[in-house]
Amino acid sequence: MGMQDLEFIDYFGPICVFLIFWTTIFILCVIFNFAFITYQDDLTVFEKFGNKYNMRLGPHSMTQIRRQRGWTSTFEYEEMLRMNPMSKKKRQSLVSVEFKLINASKFARTLAFV
Repeated sequence: MGMQDLEFIDYFGPICVFLIFWTTIFILCVIFNFAFITYQDDLTVFEKFGNKYNMRLGPHSMTQIRRQRGWTSTFEYEEMLRMNPMSKKKRQSLVSVEFKLINASKFARTLAFV
């Protein structure tokens, strides 16, 4: 058996196989996101990644993804908005007041034990 003579283009085979493999995995993950994730499920990592580049990579619309911001579920967020209709600014101010009250009560407890 003689030696094989490989040309420069022959060395690109492993790179092509690597790229084809990961592209296939990515496409399958996006298909699974649309097929098995429902509207009431949490946002997926693909949807959060797609939000950065303005691409829809899951069942939730782009407005839902942008609007969610930190909620565990878009369904939970929209249900909360439906049950408690108030402005975003008022909600944030209520949360900050509650946080200040919690900190004040913790401070008072520490003074009581000293």
